[in-house]
Amino acid sequence: MNTIEKIFDAPWPPPVAEKPFQPFPEAYITGPVPAAFQTKTVTQLAAALFRVSEEMAADLTAFGAVWLDDRPCLEPEKSLTGCRTFRLNPPAYGPARFYEADPARIIYEDRDILVYNKESGRPSQAVPHDAYNNALSAVGRLLAARGERPRLWLLHRLDADTSGLLMMAKNKQAAGILGKAFQGGQVEKEYICQGLGAAPAKDAFEVEASIAKDGRRYVVRPKGPGLAAKTSFSVLDIGEAFGQPGWRRVLFLARPLTGRTHQIRLHLAWAGWPIIGDRFYGRPEAGSAPRLMLASAGLSFTHPADGRRMTLKLDY
Repeated sequence: MNTIEKIFDAPWPPPVAEKPFQPFPEAYITGPVPAAFQTKTVTQLAAALFRVSEEMAADLTAFGAVWLDDRPCLEPEKSLTGCRTFRLNPPAYGPARFYEADPARIIYEDRDILVYNKESGRPSQAVPHDAYNNALSAVGRLLAARGERPRLWLLHRLDADTSGLLMMAKNKQAAGILGKAFQGGQVEKEYICQGLGAAPAKDAFEVEASIAKDGRRYVVRPKGPGLAAKTSFSVLDIGEAFGQPGWRRVLFLARPLTGRTHQIRLHLAWAGWPIIGDRFYGRPEAGSAPRLMLASAGLSFTHPADGRRMTLKLDY
C-alpha cells in the first residue's frame, strides 16, 4: 500500500436522504421563544415549529438540532421557562445516527490524552444541526461502551474534510496544559497533502503571507490586513503528468508555523499547487476527487503529566 492509499483513505460522508428532511425552506429558523411556550417543553416547541410529531421533535432535540440562547439543547423535556431565544437547524438527512468511532483508529491513549485518526467527511465536534455524528462525540461513546465516563476536551480542530491525528484530553488538568501549548505554538504539526500544478523548482520552500476573512471565505493577503501566517513545505513526490499541459500531482509535507483557518490550503493554492479535492480553493479542472487530499500526519508535544517529549505520526 502506497502513501496515498495509507493516508488518504475513503471518506465518511453523511447519508443521502431519499427525501431531504426540510420542514421549512430556510436553512434554519430563529427568534424569541413565543410567550405561549414559556411554560412548555423544548419538545413541544420543536414539534410546533418543525411541524413534526412530538416523538420526532424529541429525537431531533436529542440529536442536537435545537439551540436555546445560542447553546445546543439536548434535553427534550427541558422547560422553556426563562429561555429567551431559539434556533432550529434541520439536518437534511434527519436525525440519522450513522457514525461511530473505530477503536482501531486510536493512535495513542493513556489516562490523560487520546489521539484519534479522524476520517475525512466527519467534523471534529458538533455542528449546529448534528451533535451526534462527529469525532469528539463518537470517541466519547466508544469510551463509555468500555465502561469509562471521562469528559473529553478537544484540543484542536481539523476541518470536516481533513483527516488525520486529532488530540483530545481526558481530564481538565491535561486540557489546560495542552490547550496553552497549542495556543502558544509549542505543539509541532505535520500534514501530508497532494497539490496540482507545475513540477516544483525546489525541494523545499516557505510561504509567509497573511490570511484574512472576506465574507464567508478566507483569502491570502500578502500585503494587506490580516493575521500573520507561515507554512513550510517539502516535496515528497512528483507524480506523472495530469490534466493541463505541465501539471503534475505533487505530494507535500506541510509544517504550519502558525495556526490560521485553512492555512495550508490557502498557502499551497497561493504558491501554485491547490490541494486536489478542495471545494473552496482547488482547481475545477482537476475533476472530481473522492475527498480532500489533506491529512494531519504528525504531532510533537510535551506530555502534560510527566513532561516527556512525544512524537506521534501516521505510517507513510
